[in-house]
Amino acid sequence: MLDSGTGAPAGLDIRLSTGQARTDIDNLDLGIISLLRMRREVSQRIQQARVQANGPKTDSDREADIARVYRSCFGDSGDEVAAAVLRVCRS
Repeated sequence: MLDSGTGAPAGLDIRLSTGQARTDIDNLDLGIISLLRMRREVSQRIQQARVQANGPKTDSDREADIARVYRSCFGDSGDEVAAAVLRVCRS
């Protein structure tokens, strides 16, 4: 039997499952932040090496490749995700 107000099975506290899902999202966000910090550290090492070799700090061809990967996973929104990741990872 379903609860007429929530559509959930009668007796199921929808807040409990929503609360757990929010906790899961919070934990995933912490993991994403950790990975972005690691990515930024690696990116900064690459940028420093390029500058020390009298090259440009960034590589537009490489950044376009990265954007293509994100676009293939997330569609048009992938461009925004890639741009944000690249922006965060520049020193």
